[in-house]
Amino acid sequence: MARLNNRMTAAAGAALLLLLMVPAVVFAYANIQYPASVGVGKPFVVRVTSAAPLEKISAVWQGRTIPLDISIWNEKYISLGLFGTQVGKVKPGVSRMRIVMETPGGGKKQADISIRVRAIKYREDHLTLPEKMVTPPKSVLNRIAAERKETGRALSVLTVSRNWGLPLVRPVGGIVTSPYGRRRILNKKPRNHHGGVDFRAAVGTPVKAALPGRVVLTGDHYYAGKSVYVDSGGGVISHYFHLDSIAVSEGDVISPGKTIGKSGNTGRSTGPHLHFGLSIAGQMVDSFPLFDTTIAGMLKDTALKRVELTGRQ
Repeated sequence: MARLNNRMTAAAGAALLLLLMVPAVVFAYANIQYPASVGVGKPFVVRVTSAAPLEKISAVWQGRTIPLDISIWNEKYISLGLFGTQVGKVKPGVSRMRIVMETPGGGKKQADISIRVRAIKYREDHLTLPEKMVTPPKSVLNRIAAERKETGRALSVLTVSRNWGLPLVRPVGGIVTSPYGRRRILNKKPRNHHGGVDFRAAVGTPVKAALPGRVVLTGDHYYAGKSVYVDSGGGVISHYFHLDSIAVSEGDVISPGKTIGKSGNTGRSTGPHLHFGLSIAGQMVDSFPLFDTTIAGMLKDTALKRVELTGRQ
């Protein structure tokens, strides 16, 4: 009888050992919300949500890798990215975004999502300007080239911390005199599509910051006149052109609604107004929809992709 009990005990122990040696089934998932389609020039939001810890998230979009901030809410790891496509730069069709997620243990997972970019027909603006503003004299070409490099560096700033939120604060109260995307015909010569939104604003009108962030550039440029560039994180850079005066300095951290200057008629301008532009990961997008929508509104009727972060069986 003792031998039988010993045999049963040994068998039970072997079975327990075998059970412990079998890897447990452990799965963790991340959900990616994104638009199935978006109009060319229009901004959109992508959200990553995970119950498992995430240490780093980045998105590869239109040839640029954008680091995204991570926050914890309701015991979940959440990351939001604001993106877009630039009219005249990105062609309609299917574009792919790669989301790369890293876990604290060194694990890495990437997921590809497809977003259809729809064509939008933008109107044309026929403007008459002094010829020197359309075809600059040789004496200012070096200045223009230097300013292009300077503003290019400002638009290339990539910081992880997300300061932007929705809706944006309207910088001035005037009506839109020239919307985003219109093709500029200057003195009968075709030029690029309008990369921002022009608001009517008399000289001296206080201009409010549409987004919080850090001022990365101020200047008085040949085309843009007196201007301010603000970095809000995640590749989101806003800028304000044709100002009469500037009330902030490079390095200043500003809150939404802060007066950053007064509107004017400087640079290449046909009359007093404010040009407000929004660059997202190197793409100049239409900012106007973002003055009336929230993040929740941007995420309505979105596609959903579920990505396995870890798993063993």
